[in-house]
Amino acid sequence: MRRAAALLVLVAATACTTVGPRALRFSRGTYNTAIQQTNSEQLLLNLVRLRYRDAPLFLEVTSISSSLSLELGAGLGGSVGSNNNSVAPGSAVTFIDRPTISYAPLQGSRFGKQFLSPVELSDILLLYHAGWAIDRIFRVFVQKLGPLQNAPRASGPTPPNAPEFESFFTATDLMRSLWLDGMVDVNYQSSVAGDSLTLTLTSRTADEPRIAHLCALLGLPGPIQRITLTESPRPDEVGAVQMVTRSLLGGMYYVSHGVEVPPEDYAVGRVPTTRDGDGDLFDWARLTGTLMRIRHSRREPSGAYVSVFYRGLWFWIADNDLESKSTFSFITQVLEMQSGEIKSAAPVLTLPIAAE
Repeated sequence: MRRAAALLVLVAATACTTVGPRALRFSRGTYNTAIQQTNSEQLLLNLVRLRYRDAPLFLEVTSISSSLSLELGAGLGGSVGSNNNSVAPGSAVTFIDRPTISYAPLQGSRFGKQFLSPVELSDILLLYHAGWAIDRIFRVFVQKLGPLQNAPRASGPTPPNAPEFESFFTATDLMRSLWLDGMVDVNYQSSVAGDSLTLTLTSRTADEPRIAHLCALLGLPGPIQRITLTESPRPDEVGAVQMVTRSLLGGMYYVSHGVEVPPEDYAVGRVPTTRDGDGDLFDWARLTGTLMRIRHSRREPSGAYVSVFYRGLWFWIADNDLESKSTFSFITQVLEMQSGEIKSAAPVLTLPIAAE
């Protein structure tokens, strides 16, 4: 018994100095991976919901707390017989992790502010300086640029008529080309008259045809070096172009048209259809093909970047589809930017989990 007691003291002393750091090394990475994965699955699920005109719902993880405990036990065991009498001490050590995870649905004023407010021009600048391609930013979160329309009705439920977007895409392709060549600089200004972004275009030749073409598309009188993008341009302002941004939910609706659905869902009316001027079914891949492609299958896909099961199908993004993964990460980053401070919201669901 004395040996068993001494052993327990030694085990307890050792465990108390190692259980905390070891638990931190194990649990922090595990929780981090789980939150990242479930956040991605939740975003993908809501994109699919929007394609089917189902209501989206975001459930935020507001807090995670973990309680670690150490339980020690000791006892004696043995046998008594005519030829063999033995007694042996025994000990037991049990580590128990009891995490408590709190969830809060995103609703009310926070939902309106985060998802329904147009993306601010200052956020456009932050995304640009974060390294996101200028054409990706504009295609997802800008629905009007001067006279150019970028499928403004695609910022909501799927419209019945084919959208207008070709000239807008031509302009953003020119912006990307100039941006890749280091000929575009973007700055933000805030004044009493309103916020604005300034595109400074520098040419390497006396006559840069791409700049002239871009200015012509934007309705500017001639090739100029400074283009001011603002929500309310003044009539006498030279080089000013109106820019209307989308909300976060509008951007999600826009890329949700990259969800591929089975023909039978079109046939029975589960998914709204869009038709062109000739009455033919419009292919939304023309709009989202370089931004987002969410595939479907009857079986759980292998090699998926993220996947969810919904309406009896697996919807997923391929791990080697870098364009879709980039847009998905882009939306995720904007979602984090718009989230602001996390506050408790009622009702809060708290799940205590006991694991031994």
